[in-house]
Amino acid sequence: MNLFRKLALLLRRDRFHRELDEEMTFHRAQAEEQFRAEGMTARDARRAAARQFGNAARLRERSSEVIGFRVETVAQDLRYALRQLRRNPGFAVTAIVVLALGIAASVAIFGFVDAALIKPLPYANPTRLAMLFESIPLGPRFHLSYPDYLDWKMRNKSFQSLEVFEGSGFILKTPEGVEQVDAARVSAGFFRTLGVVPILGRDFYSGEDAPEKPRTILLTYAAWHKRYGGRSDVLGQVIMLDGNPSTIIGVLPPNFHFAPVEPAEFWATEHADDDCEKNRGCHNLFGVARLKDGLTSAAALADIKAIAEQLAKEYPDTNHDQVGFMLPLAEVIVGDIRPVLQVLLGGACLLLLIASVNVASLLLVRSESRRREIAVRGALGASAGRLVRQFVTEGLLLAAVGCAVGVSAGVETMRSLTKLVPSEILATMPYLQGLGLNFRVAAFAVCICVITGLLFALTPTFRLSLTEVRQGLTEGGRSSAGTLWKRFGVNLVVIEIATAMVLLVAAGLLGKSLYRLLHASSGLEPDHLATLQVGAVGQRYAKDSAVVGLERQILTKAGSLPGVRSAAITNRLPLGDGDGTLNFSASARRR
Repeated sequence: MNLFRKLALLLRRDRFHRELDEEMTFHRAQAEEQFRAEGMTARDARRAAARQFGNAARLRERSSEVIGFRVETVAQDLRYALRQLRRNPGFAVTAIVVLALGIAASVAIFGFVDAALIKPLPYANPTRLAMLFESIPLGPRFHLSYPDYLDWKMRNKSFQSLEVFEGSGFILKTPEGVEQVDAARVSAGFFRTLGVVPILGRDFYSGEDAPEKPRTILLTYAAWHKRYGGRSDVLGQVIMLDGNPSTIIGVLPPNFHFAPVEPAEFWATEHADDDCEKNRGCHNLFGVARLKDGLTSAAALADIKAIAEQLAKEYPDTNHDQVGFMLPLAEVIVGDIRPVLQVLLGGACLLLLIASVNVASLLLVRSESRRREIAVRGALGASAGRLVRQFVTEGLLLAAVGCAVGVSAGVETMRSLTKLVPSEILATMPYLQGLGLNFRVAAFAVCICVITGLLFALTPTFRLSLTEVRQGLTEGGRSSAGTLWKRFGVNLVVIEIATAMVLLVAAGLLGKSLYRLLHASSGLEPDHLATLQVGAVGQRYAKDSAVVGLERQILTKAGSLPGVRSAAITNRLPLGDGDGTLNFSASARRR
C-alpha cells in the first residue's frame, strides 16, 4: 500500500511539473507575440518576455512550495546541513558539547525533582493525607501518646480516619540464628487510611491491633522476595518476632513506601500492651489522617488544636503546654529536600541558558561568515523562505544531536549521583527508587530540546532579508561579524555574564553554608567513635535485673577489646530527632 502511494505521489508531482512548464512556456510565448506586435524584433521580443516573466527557477520553486511541503526538499536540506557540520568540525563539536552539558545538568536535576516533588505519592488521593503531631515549647513536631491518640480519634470532626504508626525493629528468629530487622508498628486502619491494598493476602482487620488479638504481619514486596523468594505459600506462615509468634497475612505493593519509617521490611499491628502505651505522658507515636471531603487543612488544624486544649485542661499533669499540629503528608516526606532541589534546578536552568546563549552566539558569527553564500543562493533563485528553511534545518539538526547526547548523559548522571548518596540516607528516601528516564523527565527533555532547537533555528534568520542578500553580492564576501556583535551579540554577552554572576554568587553562598554546617559544633567529639546496636528479647530478659546484667557484660567485654579506650550504654544516640519520651524509675534502699 505504501509503494502504490509513493508511486501515485511521484506521478502526481511529475504531472504538476509538466503542466507548470507548459503553462510557463505558454505565457512567455504570449508575451513574446505581444512585443512583436508592438514592432520589436524576434530577438528583442524574446528578451523582453523573459525579463517580464522573471526567473524561471525561482517561479518553479515558489509554485512547488504553494502546493505543499516536499519530502525531497527536507532530505536535501538535511544532507546539506550534515555537509556543513562536517566542513566545520570544530564548530560542530564545540556547539554539541556545550549544549549537551547544559541539557545533561538540567535533565539530571529535573529527574530528582520529579521523583521527590512531582511524582505522586503511592497512596489514594495523597493531597488529602496529613500527619499529626503534638507541639511543645521545644518544637512543633513531637510524638503523640497512645491515650491522646484515642481521644483525638474519638473527638475529631475533621477526618475520615485517624491512625498512628511508629518506626521500630524486631529480633527475627531464623534457622541460621537471630537478626535485627527494620520494621514499623501501625494501628489496624493505617493502610486503609493511605488507600493501599495488599497485592497478596489481606489487610489488617478492624480491631486486630487490640492487645488480646493474635499478632499479624504484612511484608513489603522487597522483603517478600528477599526472604521468602516471592512464594505465595508464605501466607499463614508463623515467624518469631521479638520472641512472639506472628502470622504473615499479606504482601504490600511493589511501589509502596512510607519514608518516615523506612527501610521497614515488616509491618506489624500496634498492640497497646506495654507500660508506655498505657501512660498518657509517654509519647512514642505519630498520627496520619485523611481529611473529609470539602474540609480545608486550616479547619482540621483548628479542630485538633481545640481537642489538645481540652486535653490540657482535663490532664494538666501530662498535657500541659501541648498543642495540636498538622502538616500535609507530602510536606513531611519531602519537605527537607524541597528547597535544595529547587535551588539546584534553578542553577541547572541558568547553566542551560548560558550554554544556549553560547551556541546562539557561535551560530550568529557563523551566519555572518556565510553571507556571501546566502547572497549567491538568493541571486540564483532561492527564495527567502527557502533560505530560512535551510537554516532552520541546520539549527534543528544541531539541537537534535546535542539533545540526544545531553539526555543520555543526564540519565547516566542521575544514576551516578544516586550511587554517591550513602545507603543509610538513601533508604530514608524511597521515592528515589527507580530514578531514571520516565514520561515526565522525557517530556521535560523534549520541551528544552524544542526550545533550544527553535532558538538555534531562528537565530541565523535574523540576518536574512532581501536587502542584505543584494548587499552580500556587492561586499564580495567580506565578513561583517563586528556589525552583528554591535547590534545583537553584545546583548547576548551581557545576558551570559549576568547569568554567570548569579550562578557564581549562589555557588559561593552554598559553599559557605556547607562549610559552616560541616564545622558547626555538635557538643561532642565524633572522631574515633563507633556504635553497636544490640537487641535482647525473650523470657530470659523479661526482668530489669537481667537486662542490667547483660548491659554490664557488654560494657566489660567491649571495654576490653584492643584499641577501645572507653565504652558506654544508651538506648538513644546523640543528635537524633529528640522527639521521644523516656521513662525513668528509681528504686531506693533504706539503710
